[in-house]
Formats: sequence, C-alpha cells, structure tokens
Amino acid sequence: MQFKPLTPEQSQFFEENGYLIIRNALDPDLLARVTAAVGRVYERGLAEEGLNKAGAYERRDCIGLDDSFLELLDYSETVPFVPQILTWDVQLDTSHIIVRPPSPPGTSAAFKAIGWHRDGGIATHEIPEPLPRLRMKICYLLSDLSESGRGNTRFVPGSHLVVGYPEREEGEIDPIGTIEVTGKAGDAVLFENRLFHAVGPNLSTITRKTIFMGYSYRWLRPLDFVIQPPELMEKVKDNAVRWQLLGGWKSDMAFSLPKDEDVPLRAWYKEHGLDNRSSLDIEMDKMRPDDGIRRRQRIASLVTSRMDA
Repeated sequence: MQFKPLTPEQSQFFEENGYLIIRNALDPDLLARVTAAVGRVYERGLAEEGLNKAGAYERRDCIGLDDSFLELLDYSETVPFVPQILTWDVQLDTSHIIVRPPSPPGTSAAFKAIGWHRDGGIATHEIPEPLPRLRMKICYLLSDLSESGRGNTRFVPGSHLVVGYPEREEGEIDPIGTIEVTGKAGDAVLFENRLFHAVGPNLSTITRKTIFMGYSYRWLRPLDFVIQPPELMEKVKDNAVRWQLLGGWKSDMAFSLPKDEDVPLRAWYKEHGLDNRSSLDIEMDKMRPDDGIRRRQRIASLVTSRMDA
C-alpha cells in the first residue's frame, strides 16, 4: 500500500470533529468502475429482494462481488489514513453498499432513513461511556450529493467526544450543530464509530449511491462477516496488506499477540516512521505464547507501574 501522510491540519480536524472529507478521492476510472458495479448489484438486488422498510437497498459484505471493490480495500488516497488514526493492527470489518432512490412524494423533512446512532452495534450500549475509538468507516460518494436533501448523511461534529446523546432543542428534528455532508461523486468521507450520525430523506430526483469500507482493530469481530471465503483469500495471497485486512493470520495468537507475519502492516507502519512505540508495545514484543507465567508477571508489573504513576 502506498503511503499518504495525514497532515497536521487533517489530524486536528478529525480529532476535534470525528470526520474528514477527502475531495476527488476516487480517480475517474475507478469511480466509473465502482459506480457501474454498484449499479449491477443494485439492479439485481432490486429485482430479487426489493427495497427495505426505509426505502433503500443495502448489501453487506460486498467486498468479493467485484474486483473494483477490492481496489477500495487498500486504496492509496484514503486507506493509508486508517492505520495513522488507529494503528497497524487493523482489519476490514464491513463493506456495505447503500442505494437510496428518491423518497415517495409527501415524505416529511423530518423522516430518518436511519435514526441518530453511533456505529458498533450492541457494543455502543454495553461499553461504559466515554466510549473508546474502535473502528472507522470510509464512505465513497458515487452520486452528486453537492446539495442537501438528497439522502445525505448527517453528522453532529464533535459528538464523538460526548457522553450520552447530543443535545437537541425542543421542537427541533436534529441535535444542535447538525450538518448535512455534501460532496460530489468521487469524494470520500472518513468518520469514526463514536460520531453520531443519521440519514435524512432523499427529496431529490437523484438516486443516492454510496459504498462504505469499514476498518477496526483486529481483536474485534467484524461487523458483517465471520471469515472471508477461501477463493477471495486466494485472490489476495500475494498482496500482504490486503491479506491482513481481509482477516489473514498465521500464528496461534494472531489476534491477541500478533507476530510480524500476522500483521504485514506493522512493517509498513515502521517504514514510514509511524512506530512511536509505547511501553506497552515494547512489552508486547517480549511476549510469546510459551512464556505465560512471565507474560502475566510483566503485564502485572506494567499495570502496577501505571497505577503508581
């Protein structure tokens, strides 16, 4: 995977707001191929399944449906930001097509195709707040969403740092500070799991097409698959980064105490000067599955030292 540094300005914006927009992220050729592939999946799904109750078509775990989707997995204009925001120990945890045709006539502006929520399923309710950053998504816009009211995603900037739900004034349909994310086809929107977001109605004549690639720490279960099929893993066997992102592993404790062969992105991380190792990283390097007693002693010693600090 090529390296694209996250600028200090981008990093600060993401940390403060919980999202980042990359304009013209997809090159015209890839945009055309991904859009055409999503269109084929949509037309087939529409014929076989129809729209869901919210008036949209969704296809999860779509990564293996077209080679153009696989190109998004480690796309050089966006994905290098993921390990810079999380770490080298990341995986794909969702690939998700969402198509929203125009809402029926008379649909209220207050309608929510998806209500206000944080990503992560039941974990957002089971983990005590303040929640940690565990995952992030990249949403690729495949339609012109340069105007509001086209089924745009809505964000509450800064709500990733809020305990509980963001404030809402009486009589208002959205929380204080809500924005509608606008952009053109080919733009990409990165956002983290704690950011409150929702989707309003599509009051335009445009069919809103998007594809999401989500990433999380490898020690988490993926959101929409358990393991990828052997034929897909075979396809990426010579691409170490894609292999890791799709859940590849080699050692017995690959997801709790990964070795270098389990996480090729670690070498990429170090190569580009991102390996600012903490004391815990150093201790992790010393651990091996065959020294359980000493490992527990080291962890206990480290935890004690941090409590005393």
